Amino acid sequence: MNIRNSGMNLFENIKFGSIIGKYLTGNETPEESGQIKKLVEKDKRNRELFNRLNKKEHIASAIENFESYNGEPAWKRYTDRLSMLVLKKRLYQWKVAAVIFLLIGISGFFAYLKVGVLDSVEKKRLYTTVTSPAGQNSRIVLPDNSVVWLNSTTTLSYNNDYSIKNREIKLSGQAFFQVERNEKIPLIVKCKGLNVKVLGTRFDVSGYPEDHTVSVVLESGSVELGHEKEKSVDLFLKPGDKAEFDSDSKHLSVNHVDTYRFTSWKDGVVIFKNDPMDKVLEKLERRYNIEIEVKDPEIRKLIFNATIINETVVEIFDLIKFTCSVDYQIIRSKDPEVPEKVILKLIK
Repeated sequence: MNIRNSGMNLFENIKFGSIIGKYLTGNETPEESGQIKKLVEKDKRNRELFNRLNKKEHIASAIENFESYNGEPAWKRYTDRLSMLVLKKRLYQWKVAAVIFLLIGISGFFAYLKVGVLDSVEKKRLYTTVTSPAGQNSRIVLPDNSVVWLNSTTTLSYNNDYSIKNREIKLSGQAFFQVERNEKIPLIVKCKGLNVKVLGTRFDVSGYPEDHTVSVVLESGSVELGHEKEKSVDLFLKPGDKAEFDSDSKHLSVNHVDTYRFTSWKDGVVIFKNDPMDKVLEKLERRYNIEIEVKDPEIRKLIFNATIINETVVEIFDLIKFTCSVDYQIIRSKDPEVPEKVILKLIK
């Protein structure tokens, strides 16, 4: 579903569509009135849309359009599927709510301002979402035969027009892309505001929600970088380049690096080379799906060097203990949903 300029998901759109429909027919609860008030006050465009929907002649026109394309079968399926919400009360009132749902939930809250009330019902855009479990890497093949490796707790999504009208991908986490070349439809990876545009190449993008940076490492081919808000971010990367954008300072840096150090994770290899312990612990938490508690803040400033392939949690922390004089304690969890905990403190 393509909800443009809105942070609401499908359920929220259905919910707000029905609430607004109830408001227009005088059947909202006090709590729902408060929700509508927050929604309208949240954004000027929300307020403009609500004012237009609140006009009686606009509702009448919308209902007329709604019934003109024989919405009864769809309406029946909709009410049957959501019967637990008791949507069969007063059919006329809920037809109004259905019109509002179509405007908000299907076409998108602000698309309405551009196309008018049901001038055309936008094709429902569905998304395929893939998430790599904590502590595991995943490999997927996209509809255009591009191959993507997903690091631990990474989410990737693309819509049903992928490889037909677009090759747009939304990414949260870290992924390595081996992209099939297509001169007509470039592939665009969107991650935390950064847009990575390619035709066919091999590259890595990393941008977890908790990180304040997004990095792109180019192994081969070429990559064009842009940003949704920062117009100054506009450059091409060459093989061996690593670009890093700091979302706090808005600073973009580019350095030439050994790319395998940043892409080896897809092969099950993690390389630490003069890395601060703070970053090392973040990667270990993701790789092993563990929680690490640091008792002494000085530990985070230590430097660590190692190459991890098949080491166990005990083996890697034995190495940290030997090289950095950091003692550890592992607290096992009996609940599979709760990760193991590792407590670190300096050896004094």
